[in-house]
Amino acid sequence: MARRRWVRAGSVGTLVLGAAAAVLWFVGDLEPLRGRAADGVGAAAVLVLAATVLAWVGLGRPAPRSEVPASGGGTANTLAGNVSDSTVFQGRSLTVHQPRHHTVIDTQIVQAPVTEPDWPIVVGVLPNEADHFQERDLTDRIGHVAQAPPGGVLGQVLTGMGGAGKTQLAAHHARALLAGKQVDLVVWVPAAERSSISQTYADAARQVLSVHVDEDPERAAHQFLTWLQNTDRRWLVVLDNLDVPGHAGGLWPPSATPSAADASEPQGRLVVTTRRTDTALTGQGRTFIDVGTYTPQESLAYLATALRDLPRPLDAAELAALADELGHLPLALSHAAAYIRDRRSGMTCDSYRALLQDRRRTLERVFPEGESLPDDGSRTVAATWAVSVEHANALAPAGLARPMMRLVSVLDPTGIPVSALTSEPVLDHLHRARPDGPRPTAQDADDALSALARLHLVTRTGFGHDAVVGAHRLVQRATRDHPATGTDRDTAHTAAEALLSVWPVRVHASSLGQRLRANASALYEHAQECLWDGGAHRVLFVLGQSLGRSGALSQATAWFESLVEAAGLRLGPRHPDSLAARHELVLWRGMAGEATDAARAFRDLVDEMTRALGPDHPQTLVTRVQSARWRGRAGALPDAGEELEAFLPDLLRRLGPDHPEALAARGHLASLRGRAGDTRAAFEAYRSLIADHRRVLGPDHPSTMVIRSQTARWRGRAGDVDGAIGEFEVLLPDQLRLLGPGHPDTLSTRGQIAEWRGAAGDHAGALDGLGRLLPDQVRHLGSDHPHVLTTRHSLARFRGEAGDPVRAAEDIEALLPDQLRVLGPEHPKTHQIRSDLEFWRRKARAGRGGRSGASGGPRRRAPR
Repeated sequence: MARRRWVRAGSVGTLVLGAAAAVLWFVGDLEPLRGRAADGVGAAAVLVLAATVLAWVGLGRPAPRSEVPASGGGTANTLAGNVSDSTVFQGRSLTVHQPRHHTVIDTQIVQAPVTEPDWPIVVGVLPNEADHFQERDLTDRIGHVAQAPPGGVLGQVLTGMGGAGKTQLAAHHARALLAGKQVDLVVWVPAAERSSISQTYADAARQVLSVHVDEDPERAAHQFLTWLQNTDRRWLVVLDNLDVPGHAGGLWPPSATPSAADASEPQGRLVVTTRRTDTALTGQGRTFIDVGTYTPQESLAYLATALRDLPRPLDAAELAALADELGHLPLALSHAAAYIRDRRSGMTCDSYRALLQDRRRTLERVFPEGESLPDDGSRTVAATWAVSVEHANALAPAGLARPMMRLVSVLDPTGIPVSALTSEPVLDHLHRARPDGPRPTAQDADDALSALARLHLVTRTGFGHDAVVGAHRLVQRATRDHPATGTDRDTAHTAAEALLSVWPVRVHASSLGQRLRANASALYEHAQECLWDGGAHRVLFVLGQSLGRSGALSQATAWFESLVEAAGLRLGPRHPDSLAARHELVLWRGMAGEATDAARAFRDLVDEMTRALGPDHPQTLVTRVQSARWRGRAGALPDAGEELEAFLPDLLRRLGPDHPEALAARGHLASLRGRAGDTRAAFEAYRSLIADHRRVLGPDHPSTMVIRSQTARWRGRAGDVDGAIGEFEVLLPDQLRLLGPGHPDTLSTRGQIAEWRGAAGDHAGALDGLGRLLPDQVRHLGSDHPHVLTTRHSLARFRGEAGDPVRAAEDIEALLPDQLRVLGPEHPKTHQIRSDLEFWRRKARAGRGGRSGASGGPRRRAPR
């Protein structure tokens, strides 16, 4: 109808314009202006005529039909044709009808037909299952629906260090739900960036929504979250590698669904994989599931499967040793197995383990190259943790996590005292690493440790003085291998000074002493060269001394033997540190029972120190004191006492009367006098030392406690047994308060009280006290500690004196092999035990109870 109107109007217009042009052209004189007007009107008439003809030509053609697609499968609007001479834009959910010839567009919205999605739907790309996927105890726990709150969504946050297998567990869980037809929708979201979360949600919206989806990803993402909140479909959303919790702000899936309260299983499920442990991750009912390393059994099963095609039959012991070396970390086991398989013709588990133990090789040289990584891996073991360190270093306090991780990497992986990592030497180190900011505080250092713990680079256990930090051995090694966090002199010396700052004077046989020794040993293993730079660091001497004072005499001797050798090679035999190492070696050999050798070696060492350092050097003076002391222990008591007494004024003048070594020399002289038979002089000398120790060191100093103990002992040996018991009973509460019940000195005082009671004739009281002491000593000191051996000896002796020589002989016979193993056949106490064994055997054969005064027996021997 519109075209016909155009033809009629055009015909009329042509006639009118043609008539006007004729009048202008032929009527009157033809002036130039009239001629130009006639030409214009005529041209207009021709144009109108042409348009009319064109409209008339198209009048007889039928209009093409509009073909609207039957389904809304497309996701973008498309040009579909025209409807009654109009343009139609067809979309999934609407049709726009736009007439051509109206100035004001007439738009008609028509609902398009919608097709139901083909369930189940998977949005995103699930990671391929790893070769030789290892079932774990955690596998069932992740699918445990009992954790879901009533009417809520089951939200689980898999948290663990890089390489623990979190992503593989989540993907396995998703596949299991799909295979069991327990979900209709799985959305796998790469969550390292917020934009990827939004984009994946937007893609999911276009898959499941039957309405128009906004082109903006953020708005589309919220459309999808709204759908999750209201749908009756079962869904699983996995946020993989959400290592910045803020990326999910405003994009967390809903915590409840309409039909969840009535369903036997949760309508919605959420799984998050992350290295973080931030509280923000557990909002809205989400719970943490810690993903650690494989158990030893899981590691063994994985390696047995992954390496089953090797030419050489697998040995379970080799596999177990390799798993232990790799710390049972899934990623490391996978890469190690691939490395071995790639070299199967010439490599075994043992030969690979030897490569791994070679500290000259970095991790990059004992794991596959980037293009050879198994299981579609994109990061090497080292790169995995480098990313975590960068994340931690960005957390508050910014810039401190990396230098802190550097310190952790050179210490004991099983437990570093937090007190050491927040000490003054560490604060100075952190300030050097971040010089532009203010000097860090102990709280800043603690927060840096927390940042590392939030990324699972370290673990934290315990509180207060018992707080410790641990780390996986491979994480430590990767840190040491990385150029930005490699070990240098500053790091090594800071770690050493930090240990010394929290190493108490008399802590050696305690759990803290053992932990400090383990850290010092680890530091020496990883930073040996740095600790010899400029001479032997003091921590090397403290480590050996602590071994000896803990009762590990043979270990102390072995340590100083190695130190003497290393010092001679690195520093030369006459260097002060080389001579100091020799001093310690001779001392601990003497403590292990080689008194005669020690006396001779100290005499020779005094001569060498005099030549190398001079007669007035403090080290020479101290060695002269030890020479006299061990001469007396070797049997030359009167001469040794006279030598030390003659030398003492010179020592006091050169070092000062309040110097710790001067106080120690006075104690050694008192002991020599007592051993020579003048017990009263020994007692008086020790009693005078108490006042000096209290004045110089303080009443609560451990050395003051030792002098009080020696004073009580010599009081008893001087004949005042009741006074000795009284002094020990006064000392014990102070030791319990200051040192604790498990300290060796506290335990020793309990033993002294029991033994002096036995010496006073109270054998039952002695047996009761020693019987209660022995299990406490074994628990705190270990069964091989010399004090434990002494208590066992005393128990046997008092059993014999109480009338049971058979039991006494049996107990000493059982003790002798341990005494030989721990202290050796030449130790004086070993000789004493052999003598007592023969005595109580004779008494047992005679069939009569031995008395302490019996001939050949332990005649009223004073307590140790």
